[in-house]
Amino acid sequence: MSKRKCLTIKEKNLILQEVDRGVKKKDIASKFGIPSSSLSTIIRNRDKIENNDLPNPCSKRLKTCVYEDVNEAVLKWIHAMRDKNVPISGPLITEKAMQFAKALGHDEFRGSSGWLDKFKRKQGIVGKVMSGESNDVSDKDCESWIAETLNKILKDYKPENIFNADETALFFQCLPQKTLTFKNEKCFGGKHSKARITIMLGANMTGNQKLKPLIIGKSKTPRCFKGTKSLEVDYEFNKKSWMTADICEKWIQKLDKLMIAEHRKIALIFDNCPAHPKDINKKLKNITVFYLPPNTTSKLQPMDQGVIQNFKLHYRKRMVRKVIAALENKQSMPKINLRESITEISKAWNSDVTDRTIRNSFAKAGFFVNAENLESEDEDDIPLEELKKMWVQLRENHEINDDVRINDFLSIDSEAETTETLTESDILDFIKNKNNTAINCEEDEEDEDGNDEEISKPSYDEMLKSFETIRRGLQFQENTPEEIFGALQKCETYYEKKHFYTQKTQTKLTDFINSN
Repeated sequence: MSKRKCLTIKEKNLILQEVDRGVKKKDIASKFGIPSSSLSTIIRNRDKIENNDLPNPCSKRLKTCVYEDVNEAVLKWIHAMRDKNVPISGPLITEKAMQFAKALGHDEFRGSSGWLDKFKRKQGIVGKVMSGESNDVSDKDCESWIAETLNKILKDYKPENIFNADETALFFQCLPQKTLTFKNEKCFGGKHSKARITIMLGANMTGNQKLKPLIIGKSKTPRCFKGTKSLEVDYEFNKKSWMTADICEKWIQKLDKLMIAEHRKIALIFDNCPAHPKDINKKLKNITVFYLPPNTTSKLQPMDQGVIQNFKLHYRKRMVRKVIAALENKQSMPKINLRESITEISKAWNSDVTDRTIRNSFAKAGFFVNAENLESEDEDDIPLEELKKMWVQLRENHEINDDVRINDFLSIDSEAETTETLTESDILDFIKNKNNTAINCEEDEEDEDGNDEEISKPSYDEMLKSFETIRRGLQFQENTPEEIFGALQKCETYYEKKHFYTQKTQTKLTDFINSN
């Protein structure tokens, strides 16, 4: 029996480089004299090999970090401090490590200078002091990013393959008459905390492809979701309805699979917030993520140049329509639950926000060098004028008083945070409970208005009658486009096939005997 070959860390790194160059695995195994199973193990342990703590690359064994949980807690704390522009020194890192170690039950941890040196080397922390950064938008940084990074993106990718995505908060239950109540309360911990969600919206540069919205709620299974098996959006949750690095990474990887299926290579542009994972590119095949410089989103982020604002305007307009419809039908004020809100979010994003709005926003962010690409914005002003007319109607009906301003209604959630800002307590909770997204999330959470009731599944006959009612309604409209009838027919056919497929049961031998 031949003796098993033991490779050094340096040799394993060379093997990984060969893999990255696309060399056949059989040839790599033959070159280094190892079995294919050993090569598979090396590839599987790539992260440990590339990020080992050993100063000598000729060592043959990976050194396991004894205090990995302490290191992870310290790293998260450093990111949180840097996001607040707090200067951090080496002694401060060591002191914080001692505190985390004690809280995690490692009383023997000493936080020596050797530990600090290894920690800094492994995490790529350079220098003993990291000074704070200005929160002011730097024109120099913007110009540099456009000249270097953006120009490279525009050169390497077609406009339809350049995407931007960003988060925004939404008080989804805020109706006109509730504006002052929402405005005067804190977003978190208050009475209305359950009425807040985070939405990730994304689209490509041409505006012809909008990504499926990602909704982040507070509850894993809201009562209004019971029985629901399909939603118009992707849904995630955590106890604060925030975007987190884990949720964002999952969203990006799902998008990567979509691009692989479409055989497309795309550029995805994110801002520099802590919830957007910075080492994600090595896990992706058809997406390359680019990051905007810190504190430049107000100028360089396309979604912030009018897309998100336009989306919220359309969503709020839909809410006002519900109020007016209730008044016209002499009904009580509507109460919006999360399931109903998701439907309106999907409509506002997919049907109301126009390609032109998206193209103009990319142009404002510098993605079109030629000013002629900037189209007329008159079309985007139409929904605001419509909403103003509705607002006057509500005031005339005394449903809202003069103290409630339309601008407050439209911007009620503009200052709400959308991404995690970790406290030391949050960091410890995360380390102690790796699956922190499930912590303290109520599974059958009711909303504050008690409008989170379960919904019943409509019968087959009810669905068919609904399709027929819609068809008659369209027939009574003048010049209804042919594609609208076609879309309705597709929906009807899809439902009929799904119904009969689920109803179909396998014939049993006893059924045959009983029938005879």
